[in-house]
Amino acid sequence: MYKLHYAPDNASLIIRFALAELGLDYETVLVDRARRAQDSLAYRAITPTGLIPALQAGSTTLFETGAILLWLSEQHRDLAPAPNDPARGDFLKWLFFIANTLHADMRLHFYPERYAAAPIDAFQNATHVRIIGHLTLVQTAMRQSPHIFWT
Repeated sequence: MYKLHYAPDNASLIIRFALAELGLDYETVLVDRARRAQDSLAYRAITPTGLIPALQAGSTTLFETGAILLWLSEQHRDLAPAPNDPARGDFLKWLFFIANTLHADMRLHFYPERYAAAPIDAFQNATHVRIIGHLTLVQTAMRQSPHIFWT
């Protein structure tokens, strides 16, 4: 059984979608950001980065959303095209675009005070525009290849 360390409004939602899509049993463990649990020694023993989410699978512990999704896709072939499938490249490029580009801008948008000096509104508006552009690209890709993310 998997154990997903999560927090609301973090990148753990897509991991929950993937686990549900696969019909896998998993337990959730709330990482209480209000109490800064992600900085605790206990959580840092799970993931040295302190980032959320983290997934425990037996003796394997993963962090970083893209890495977790890639690992799940390799363990459970119903999640994504197999490594030798010609569609695998499209899956990987969009997976990493979402994990590394879209998600990074969403973090900037939701926590602007961590990344910008005043004026925060201008910074947040700029990231909002980038996020809309990223989502438009993903939406277009999904229209062209509806099975890009789920096989």
